[in-house]
Amino acid sequence: MSVWERQYRDAVASITSPVTLDDKILLQARQFKPVRSDNRWLSKAASSCAAIAVLVLLMHPAQYLGALTPGLQSTNGAQQHPLRNWQHKPSQPAQGIDPWFELRSQVNAGSYIELCNQWRQQQRGSIREKLPRDLESKARAHCRLLP
Repeated sequence: MSVWERQYRDAVASITSPVTLDDKILLQARQFKPVRSDNRWLSKAASSCAAIAVLVLLMHPAQYLGALTPGLQSTNGAQQHPLRNWQHKPSQPAQGIDPWFELRSQVNAGSYIELCNQWRQQQRGSIREKLPRDLESKARAHCRLLP
């Protein structure tokens, strides 16, 4: 600890305030009160609106639509679960239009194994159909030729 730090600590320790000054400050602090606002009606209106919004959300019929929707009866009379087949299968036209759709989706998912296999076969000349430019550039960046 340096000299000036020691001197500072000694000076701070020697500072004291008289008891009468402390009492005077405490009395002034007790006289302070929060500012009263005349917006009680606004506060009541806001809390009422919030309560009504919560009630509307809880009682809205949209949350019960799955429970009472007709047409969910199966042939044997048992009710099916409405979310059983929530996943949609990929559409066939996208695969039919683009012959490289499956390979592109694998590459976009981060799997370069099939792309590298196709690219190696193309480099060896065993495939007639060449890779498209975008797949070929990704193959150059991520694959290496094996002997």
